[in-house]
Amino acid sequence: MPFKSIIMGILLMFISSNAVTGSVANKVAKQAGAQARIMWFDAEANVWELSTRAGVADMVRKCKSANINTIIVDVKPLAGVVLYNSKIAPKLRRFEGKAYPAKYDLLQTTIEECHKSGIPVYAAINVFSEGSRAIPGGPAHSHEDWQCLQYQVERKLVADDGTEAEIKTANAPFVKGQVCLYGEGSEAAGELPANTVYLRVTADGMIDQCGIASGLAHISAPEGGYLLLGSGKAGSWLKGLAKKQSSLRLEAKDAMVRTAQVGDVHHAIFVNPLHPEVRAYELSIIKEICSNYDVDGIVLDRMRYPNLYTDFSDISRREFEKMIGRSVENWPFDIIKRSPTASDDIIRGPLFKDWLKFRAKVMHDFIVEAREMVKSTKPDARLGIYVGSWYPLYYDVGINWGSPRNTAEYEWWPQGYEQTGYADQVDFMCTGCYYVHPTRKDAIKAGDPEWMSVEASAQESINAVRDDTFVYASLYLMQYQDQPHRFTQAVKQCLKETQGCMLFDLVYVRNYDWWDILKSTFPNPAKAPHEVQGLLERLRTTGQQAKR
Repeated sequence: MPFKSIIMGILLMFISSNAVTGSVANKVAKQAGAQARIMWFDAEANVWELSTRAGVADMVRKCKSANINTIIVDVKPLAGVVLYNSKIAPKLRRFEGKAYPAKYDLLQTTIEECHKSGIPVYAAINVFSEGSRAIPGGPAHSHEDWQCLQYQVERKLVADDGTEAEIKTANAPFVKGQVCLYGEGSEAAGELPANTVYLRVTADGMIDQCGIASGLAHISAPEGGYLLLGSGKAGSWLKGLAKKQSSLRLEAKDAMVRTAQVGDVHHAIFVNPLHPEVRAYELSIIKEICSNYDVDGIVLDRMRYPNLYTDFSDISRREFEKMIGRSVENWPFDIIKRSPTASDDIIRGPLFKDWLKFRAKVMHDFIVEAREMVKSTKPDARLGIYVGSWYPLYYDVGINWGSPRNTAEYEWWPQGYEQTGYADQVDFMCTGCYYVHPTRKDAIKAGDPEWMSVEASAQESINAVRDDTFVYASLYLMQYQDQPHRFTQAVKQCLKETQGCMLFDLVYVRNYDWWDILKSTFPNPAKAPHEVQGLLERLRTTGQQAKR
């Protein structure tokens, strides 16, 4: 989604400190002396550290000494290959050119070491990402028909001297060596390498300005025009066009492509949640783990669409038309039309809001099935989920993780959208509060808006869930590199505003050697709220009574 739309969406999310209401969940957890301290073991980031029993035992021992009370181990990463002995899914064989131990079972090893130390362990699975453009072997590669069908604009830049460049990156993080296109400004590009060339191009294809940028630049596109960025050979080409005062023509055509041709920033290849084989496959993975392993529960990750532009397959069209009760004449333009110049504005069709509700219902219905699979296979197991805290933007990936009692006045909100909320289907929820500022005051002091803080995003998470489940604000530890005090303050905000904290992930605690910081932050042992027998039921009863 274009950067300006993201900013506007987050502004909609902003909940002022005056509007924050008390959390029944916080009170219930505090009365029980419960607090979640969760460590996420990411598969790719820790692949070799966790590839032996000794390595796992060492990490578990350190977690135990820091009073970590839950470990989530990623055993089905986004590449679709697994790190346990599966009879269903392909197993990881090689990583970064090196063979992975063929008989090693990371899940079983982690369960054994965690349970020796009295730490509950949850198996995390990336649900609808079944392949990677960087790692071979995932089912998305062998089942091309599973892949989401993405509505894409294929763009090509043609200069008046006959030279041309394919535009593969538009309003997305900058890619070295490519000509990247931005419809509004450079903010979506992220940090630029040194000597990045930029061209500001007018609506009629004339070069308005050429310059050099680096770092977090703020370069706007001319009104009605666009911005081009390039480094290396791409940058030299752009500089040459400016020197010759070339005119440019941006050619664009609509296309439907499989996600393997597009990928996302993490190289993930998403599959269609409505494809019956995909649905059955994902549920079979959940059943296999719950049947064969003594896990304390399952955590779902990437249980979503990759973006706003999927899935436009015949399967999804058929089910969408069934929901609205009529055929769609102009598919997909009655839903959405993408801008040829990658400007901020997308053209919403008359069925746009129906489409948002449809996709959210697809995900709601899947998590209902997933919960039933977990509970019917392993009744005492719990189901958790990992989502981003930017609730008003999550329609972009087809998700309503709020309470089915939560309503909002966002301009995109369809009638009845609250019915797709699934907070009441999970036993706990980790919401990514990915901001460098611990508090609202910290953000303001730095010249940023209040919503760019752990405090505000945690409060927004609580607001959307409405005490339907336990919420654990989650931190991306890389954002606090060389800033241990800021990290400590961020953890404190998580514990203050929600019922715990999830740390993403182990690799940064290892690299920064923050074990002593964790020991001082979590000085005494505690149980996670979702592990306290009957506490969730008590929360839901008390919470609903309080909101009547």
